[in-house]
Amino acid sequence: MEIAIGVVVGAILAIAGFILGRSSGRSVGLSEGALAGSPETDDHAALEDRSSSRESELNTVLVEAIGRVSAFLKTNVRKPLIEAGEAAGADELRERIEHALGALSDIDFFLEEPSMSRSGQSLVSLVENVAQEFSGDQDVRLRMQLASSPVRAVVSGPVMMDVLYLILHNASRFGGDSTIDIAVQAIDGRSLILVRDHGPGFSDEALQRAFDPFYSTSAEGLGLGLPHARSLIEQMGGQIELRNVSDGGAEVEVSFPSS
Repeated sequence: MEIAIGVVVGAILAIAGFILGRSSGRSVGLSEGALAGSPETDDHAALEDRSSSRESELNTVLVEAIGRVSAFLKTNVRKPLIEAGEAAGADELRERIEHALGALSDIDFFLEEPSMSRSGQSLVSLVENVAQEFSGDQDVRLRMQLASSPVRAVVSGPVMMDVLYLILHNASRFGGDSTIDIAVQAIDGRSLILVRDHGPGFSDEALQRAFDPFYSTSAEGLGLGLPHARSLIEQMGGQIELRNVSDGGAEVEVSFPSS
């Protein structure tokens, strides 16, 4: 139990560093961009007003992020550890502790900086591998429409598999249906992966904020899945788009230049 609590404390410190580091980086970038684009004759008071506004926005983001992390740790770490202390049998104790440690592993995943060693990859093969793994972990049916001709892109295979798993997990969790459609195709020099669920689709707010770190419509989630996926995709030279489908459901499109 003491070991598990120690891991929790370490995770909290790591998350605090993650939040402050990422937010600080955004703040510096905004300030530098504003100064570089401002004429030397800009009024000093106007610059101070803009700086104050950015600081206020940053504080709002930090408060939201800390609240999200706190809720996640309370639900997925603190509660299972308390229940573990009250568990009657060894099996129940093990189950509670494994749940808590699994939540901490999720945090480690988002904090990790993956290797971006890229090479030409078959997106069909990557999707097939992830689909097999995901189907084994989740009670969900995957319907795949895979191109018969090669669909390739220059990506990191392991990172791309992580991205696909995140997107499938999101579709499974919020799709409201046990079926997810996956299509791989090449169009106009782009290699595409389309993941569609059959749930209620994205709300207007979710479409606007889905890529905001720590935004989530679930009280138990960290709100880092899609932001992390977008970051990884863009580091590999790709793009990700979200949309609602006219006859129901949400669709995520991931695209790369074909290789």
